[in-house]
Amino acid sequence: MAIVKTTPRETGTGEGSGKAPSDSLKPLDRTKSVVNQGSRPVTRAARQPGMVVRQQSQTSAPGGAKQFANETIAELKRVVWPTKEERAAGTIVTVILLVFFAGYILGLETLVKEAFTLLGILPSVKS
Repeated sequence: MAIVKTTPRETGTGEGSGKAPSDSLKPLDRTKSVVNQGSRPVTRAARQPGMVVRQQSQTSAPGGAKQFANETIAELKRVVWPTKEERAAGTIVTVILLVFFAGYILGLETLVKEAFTLLGILPSVKS
């Protein structure tokens, strides 16, 4: 489980957010898109009958592989990785739930098999 820290710009408060201190008291409007900061939503062009509408694919980003690698490393530095204790606790919970649900499914399968055998749908297996 990874948790990403928010920056002042994302929360709308603090230094570097571009807002005056009086503006930081207002709640941040989460209904606006991060990409489209205007008040009107961006709409697509109307589709005409018989007209094929396709977006042009971009084979490579303007920055290329080096920019992608740098941005990936920068993003991974912002991730708050779990501690050893949190990781161990998560592993224990996962194993316990795995064993529980395996037993649950096995029990249901056995119950259904016995019910079908009693109803005569499945032949009884004699050993």
